[in-house]
Amino acid sequence: MEITAAIASPRSTAALSQLTGNLDSFLTLLTTQLRNQDPLNPLDTEKFTSQLVQFASVEQSIETNKHLETLIGLQAAADRDGALAMLGKTIMIESDKAANLGAGAMWAYDLPNGASSVRLTILNDKGQPIAQFVGDPRQGAHDFVWDGKAADGSAAPPGVYALVVQAKDANGAAAPFTLQSRTSATSVILGASGPQLETPIGPVALSAVKRVIGG
Repeated sequence: MEITAAIASPRSTAALSQLTGNLDSFLTLLTTQLRNQDPLNPLDTEKFTSQLVQFASVEQSIETNKHLETLIGLQAAADRDGALAMLGKTIMIESDKAANLGAGAMWAYDLPNGASSVRLTILNDKGQPIAQFVGDPRQGAHDFVWDGKAADGSAAPPGVYALVVQAKDANGAAAPFTLQSRTSATSVILGASGPQLETPIGPVALSAVKRVIGG
Protein backbone atom coordinates (compact mmCIF):
# COMPACT_ATOMS: atom_id res chain seq x y z
CA MET A 1 0.00 0.00 0.00
CA GLU A 2 1.26 3.41 -0.90
CA ILE A 3 2.34 5.61 1.98
CA THR A 4 1.31 9.24 1.62
CA ALA A 5 3.42 11.88 3.32
CA ALA A 6 1.65 14.23 5.72
CA ILE A 7 0.95 17.78 4.61
CA ALA A 8 2.10 20.55 6.93
CA SER A 9 -0.63 21.77 9.25
CA PRO A 10 -2.46 25.02 8.39
CA ARG A 11 -1.07 26.54 11.59
CA SER A 12 2.56 25.97 10.53
CA THR A 13 1.88 27.17 6.99
CA ALA A 14 0.19 30.34 8.26
CA ALA A 15 2.99 30.99 10.76
CA LEU A 16 5.67 30.62 8.10
CA SER A 17 3.71 32.87 5.69
CA GLN A 18 3.32 35.55 8.38
CA LEU A 19 6.99 35.31 9.31
CA THR A 20 8.01 35.67 5.65
CA GLY A 21 5.85 38.76 5.30
CA ASN A 22 7.23 40.28 8.49
CA LEU A 23 10.80 39.55 7.39
CA ASP A 24 10.19 41.15 3.97
CA SER A 25 8.74 44.24 5.65
CA PHE A 26 11.66 44.37 8.08
CA LEU A 27 14.23 44.12 5.27
CA THR A 28 12.42 46.84 3.28
CA LEU A 29 12.42 49.10 6.33
CA LEU A 30 16.09 48.35 7.06
CA THR A 31 17.09 49.09 3.44
CA THR A 32 15.15 52.36 3.45
CA GLN A 33 16.66 53.49 6.74
CA LEU A 34 20.18 52.60 5.64
CA ARG A 35 19.69 54.43 2.35
CA ASN A 36 18.43 57.59 4.09
CA GLN A 37 20.60 57.57 7.19
CA ASP A 38 22.61 60.59 8.25
CA PRO A 39 26.25 59.92 7.30
CA LEU A 40 27.32 61.96 10.35
CA ASN A 41 25.09 59.95 12.65
CA PRO A 42 24.87 56.41 11.21
CA LEU A 43 22.29 53.94 12.49
CA ASP A 44 23.25 51.35 15.05
CA THR A 45 23.17 48.09 13.08
CA GLU A 46 23.56 45.88 16.16
CA LYS A 47 19.82 45.87 16.81
CA PHE A 48 19.07 45.09 13.18
CA THR A 49 21.54 42.19 13.25
CA SER A 50 19.94 40.86 16.44
CA GLN A 51 16.48 40.99 14.88
CA LEU A 52 17.70 39.22 11.75
CA VAL A 53 19.11 36.43 13.92
CA GLN A 54 15.76 36.14 15.74
CA PHE A 55 13.87 35.96 12.44
CA ALA A 56 16.20 33.20 11.23
CA SER A 57 15.79 31.27 14.48
CA VAL A 58 11.99 31.39 14.39
CA GLU A 59 11.95 30.41 10.71
CA GLN A 60 14.17 27.43 11.45
CA SER A 61 11.85 26.34 14.31
CA ILE A 62 8.81 26.47 12.03
CA GLU A 63 10.60 24.45 9.36
CA THR A 64 11.64 21.90 12.00
CA ASN A 65 8.03 21.55 13.12
CA LYS A 66 6.97 20.97 9.51
CA HIS A 67 9.53 18.19 9.15
CA LEU A 68 8.38 16.63 12.43
CA GLU A 69 4.77 16.69 11.24
CA THR A 70 5.84 14.93 8.05
CA LEU A 71 7.68 12.24 10.03
CA ILE A 72 4.67 11.75 12.32
CA GLY A 73 2.46 11.39 9.26
CA LEU A 74 4.78 8.80 7.75
CA GLN A 75 4.85 6.84 11.01
CA ALA A 76 1.06 6.93 11.23
CA ALA A 77 0.81 5.64 7.66
CA ALA A 78 3.29 2.86 8.45
CA ASP A 79 1.29 1.87 11.56
CA ARG A 80 -1.92 1.83 9.51
CA ASP A 81 -0.39 -0.36 6.82
CA GLY A 82 1.11 -2.63 9.46
CA ALA A 83 -2.27 -3.05 11.12
CA LEU A 84 -4.01 -3.78 7.80
CA ALA A 85 -1.37 -6.41 7.02
CA MET A 86 -2.39 -8.31 10.18
CA LEU A 87 -6.02 -8.75 9.12
CA GLY A 88 -7.01 -12.41 9.28
CA LYS A 89 -3.71 -13.35 10.94
CA THR A 90 -3.24 -15.23 14.18
CA ILE A 91 -1.27 -13.11 16.63
CA MET A 92 0.27 -13.42 20.07
CA ILE A 93 -0.41 -10.41 22.27
CA GLU A 94 0.71 -9.25 25.69
CA SER A 95 -2.43 -10.14 27.64
CA ASP A 96 -3.78 -12.60 30.20
CA LYS A 97 -7.11 -12.84 28.33
CA ALA A 98 -8.05 -15.20 25.52
CA ALA A 99 -11.31 -16.03 23.79
CA ASN A 100 -12.88 -19.47 24.00
CA LEU A 101 -14.96 -19.75 20.85
CA GLY A 102 -15.95 -23.33 21.62
CA ALA A 103 -12.63 -25.13 21.23
CA GLY A 104 -10.70 -23.67 24.17
CA ALA A 105 -7.93 -21.10 24.17
CA MET A 106 -4.14 -20.82 24.17
CA TRP A 107 -1.60 -18.84 26.16
CA ALA A 108 2.20 -18.80 26.34
CA TYR A 109 4.18 -17.97 29.47
CA ASP A 110 7.90 -17.46 29.80
CA LEU A 111 9.98 -18.11 32.90
CA PRO A 112 13.32 -16.30 32.44
CA ASN A 113 14.81 -17.91 35.57
CA GLY A 114 12.66 -21.00 35.82
CA ALA A 115 10.57 -21.78 38.90
CA SER A 116 10.08 -24.39 41.58
CA SER A 117 6.35 -24.68 40.90
CA VAL A 118 3.79 -23.20 38.53
CA ARG A 119 0.02 -23.20 38.99
CA LEU A 120 -2.29 -22.12 36.17
CA THR A 121 -5.85 -21.02 36.91
CA ILE A 122 -8.58 -20.27 34.36
CA LEU A 123 -10.98 -17.48 35.35
CA ASN A 124 -14.32 -16.73 33.71
CA ASP A 125 -15.56 -13.21 32.91
CA LYS A 126 -16.79 -12.86 36.51
CA GLY A 127 -13.33 -13.59 37.89
CA GLN A 128 -14.36 -17.03 39.16
CA PRO A 129 -11.89 -19.93 38.86
CA ILE A 130 -13.26 -22.75 36.73
CA ALA A 131 -10.20 -24.95 36.24
CA GLN A 132 -6.65 -25.35 37.58
CA PHE A 133 -3.57 -26.97 36.10
CA VAL A 134 0.05 -27.63 36.98
CA GLY A 135 2.39 -25.72 34.69
CA ASP A 136 5.87 -26.49 33.44
CA PRO A 137 8.39 -24.86 35.83
CA ARG A 138 11.42 -25.16 33.58
CA GLN A 139 13.23 -22.08 32.36
CA GLY A 140 12.07 -20.71 29.02
CA ALA A 141 8.84 -20.32 27.03
CA HIS A 142 5.91 -22.69 27.45
CA ASP A 143 2.66 -22.99 25.51
CA PHE A 144 -0.49 -23.74 27.46
CA VAL A 145 -3.49 -25.02 25.51
CA TRP A 146 -6.80 -25.15 27.34
CA ASP A 147 -9.39 -27.54 25.89
CA GLY A 148 -12.28 -25.35 26.99
CA LYS A 149 -13.47 -27.67 29.75
CA ALA A 150 -14.16 -26.76 33.37
CA ALA A 151 -12.83 -28.73 36.33
CA ASP A 152 -15.91 -30.98 36.36
CA GLY A 153 -15.41 -31.94 32.72
CA SER A 154 -18.25 -29.84 31.35
CA ALA A 155 -17.70 -27.53 28.41
CA ALA A 156 -17.21 -23.92 29.43
CA PRO A 157 -19.48 -21.51 27.54
CA PRO A 158 -17.93 -19.38 24.81
CA GLY A 159 -16.50 -16.11 26.09
CA VAL A 160 -13.38 -14.32 27.23
CA TYR A 161 -11.30 -16.06 29.90
CA ALA A 162 -8.20 -15.04 31.84
CA LEU A 163 -5.20 -17.12 32.82
CA VAL A 164 -3.59 -16.54 36.21
CA VAL A 165 0.00 -17.75 36.49
CA GLN A 166 1.36 -18.40 39.98
CA ALA A 167 5.06 -19.13 39.67
CA LYS A 168 7.17 -19.60 42.81
CA ASP A 169 10.88 -20.12 43.34
CA ALA A 170 12.55 -22.56 45.74
CA ASN A 171 12.03 -20.13 48.64
CA GLY A 172 8.32 -19.74 47.97
CA ALA A 173 8.70 -16.23 46.58
CA ALA A 174 7.07 -15.14 43.34
CA ALA A 175 9.18 -16.01 40.31
CA PRO A 176 9.20 -13.56 37.37
CA PHE A 177 7.29 -14.45 34.20
CA THR A 178 5.72 -12.90 31.12
CA LEU A 179 2.38 -13.92 29.66
CA GLN A 180 0.89 -13.77 26.17
CA SER A 181 -2.36 -14.99 24.68
CA ARG A 182 -3.29 -16.20 21.22
CA THR A 183 -6.01 -14.45 19.24
CA SER A 184 -6.82 -13.25 15.74
CA ALA A 185 -7.16 -9.85 14.07
CA THR A 186 -10.64 -9.60 12.58
CA SER A 187 -10.68 -5.91 11.63
CA VAL A 188 -8.77 -2.65 12.05
CA ILE A 189 -10.02 0.38 13.97
CA LEU A 190 -8.61 3.60 12.51
CA GLY A 191 -8.95 6.14 15.32
CA ALA A 192 -7.44 9.49 16.20
CA SER A 193 -5.03 7.82 18.62
CA GLY A 194 -3.76 5.43 15.95
CA PRO A 195 -4.88 2.09 14.51
CA GLN A 196 -6.04 -0.73 16.75
CA LEU A 197 -6.79 -4.36 15.98
CA GLU A 198 -10.26 -5.67 16.66
CA THR A 199 -10.02 -9.19 18.15
CA PRO A 200 -12.38 -11.65 19.85
CA ILE A 201 -11.21 -10.25 23.22
CA GLY A 202 -11.68 -6.61 22.18
CA PRO A 203 -9.52 -3.83 20.71
CA VAL A 204 -5.76 -4.39 20.91
CA ALA A 205 -3.06 -1.76 20.42
CA LEU A 206 -0.32 -2.52 17.91
CA SER A 207 2.25 -2.22 20.69
CA ALA A 208 0.68 -5.24 22.41
CA VAL A 209 1.35 -7.52 19.42
CA LYS A 210 4.41 -9.65 20.12
CA ARG A 211 4.24 -12.16 17.29
CA VAL A 212 2.35 -12.72 14.05
CA ILE A 213 1.81 -16.42 13.41
CA GLY A 214 -0.17 -16.44 10.17
CA GLY A 215 -3.65 -16.95 8.82
